[in-house]
Amino acid sequence: MPVTRLHEGSRVAVLGAGLAGLAAATQLAADGYDVTVLEARDRAGGRVWSEAVTSPARDEPCVIERGAEFVLNGYTAMRRLLDLTGLSLIDTEMSYYVRQLADTPDITTDDIVEAGRNAAQIARTFEYPPSAEAVLQRLDMDERLVDALRGRIEISTAVAADEVSAETLDHIASFEPLPSWRIGGGNQCLPTALASRLGKSMRYREHVRAVRETDDGLVVETMGQSDVFDAVIVALPLALIREPSGVSLPLPDWKRVALERVLQGDAAKLHLPLLSSPDSSAVMSTNDRFWTWTAADDTGTVTPMLNSFMGSPAALDRSSGQNGDFEAWISRARDIRPDLKFSADAAVSTIWRNDPLARGAYSAFAPGGGQKEADVLELPVGNIFFAGEYADPDFTGLMEGALRSGERAADRLQRVARNITLETRTAL
Repeated sequence: MPVTRLHEGSRVAVLGAGLAGLAAATQLAADGYDVTVLEARDRAGGRVWSEAVTSPARDEPCVIERGAEFVLNGYTAMRRLLDLTGLSLIDTEMSYYVRQLADTPDITTDDIVEAGRNAAQIARTFEYPPSAEAVLQRLDMDERLVDALRGRIEISTAVAADEVSAETLDHIASFEPLPSWRIGGGNQCLPTALASRLGKSMRYREHVRAVRETDDGLVVETMGQSDVFDAVIVALPLALIREPSGVSLPLPDWKRVALERVLQGDAAKLHLPLLSSPDSSAVMSTNDRFWTWTAADDTGTVTPMLNSFMGSPAALDRSSGQNGDFEAWISRARDIRPDLKFSADAAVSTIWRNDPLARGAYSAFAPGGGQKEADVLELPVGNIFFAGEYADPDFTGLMEGALRSGERAADRLQRVARNITLETRTAL
């Protein structure tokens, strides 16, 4: 099938209005491309989802993050887009990386930080890419401390420690006491602002069914119509790309193999309105693989909301959370947070595996994954380009990774339009 010659002004469809898709669309639209963003939801943001809820301890609604929450060190792409849209970051007055241990209170946060540093050093001594569990097995220390590290890794990556790359110790499961932020007004303010700038290029409630190659270009089929484009950027969640019941794409075997090697995380969030205003805090249950936190917002005070996150398929299965039954989780939250009183009747839960437009949480790399695998995941197939948090080697599974991947997809498309040769596929 002939590939349409791209040029400035080419018709480009971006599938998905999450951060990856919006980053790509923003860059291409600014450079004169005819961009159309197709989004199945009635809002922008995808798994970045802010919602205003009530709390007995505050007259005004509180904003919770039902999806991605923390802005971390190194989020340079996000900071550029925040400047572009006039948004600002709010210090949460707690650290995403540092959590008190509820099950073993005699183990301090300093113990955890030191153990995490030792684990990261051990990971660098392997002659082959190790799993996080392989590194933990070499730690000569209190087994309770080792399991605390294991729990921290599994919660943060949302997969089992024996499946995920040890490189996570330097990134999402780092133990350094670094600051954490959120976007003022809610993280969804960023995708909403980017979508607003794109204006009529945004098309909501457009469920993409398939992309087909034709002599006229790439046909994108939605539930209601078919449109022809010169290029397509696929910025959909991993599961929608690789599962047979997802979007039908003309993918070669090498691309499907690369997609299958990525780990799909499984996680859920729970928000419990507090009866009084708390201090900022972060407390983790190693045994049940979840953590809780209270954090400041743009009012300058700590939001009267107990937030909780549970990660890994085994943890959700044990808690019955996959079925939306969070009684056990709520009970354990009471146990580990006796300092806080909350209303369980007004609990808000989010289970990403049950969302048909996500079918899972964020992603992680298996041992041996990383830059090489990310390169293959992002390589285009003809004029079909790819972007997503699952494809970034440095910020895998994070908002920053989605933004960077989206910008790289736009860069690749523009290089093709300028007739610059892209790198060729290498075998995994």
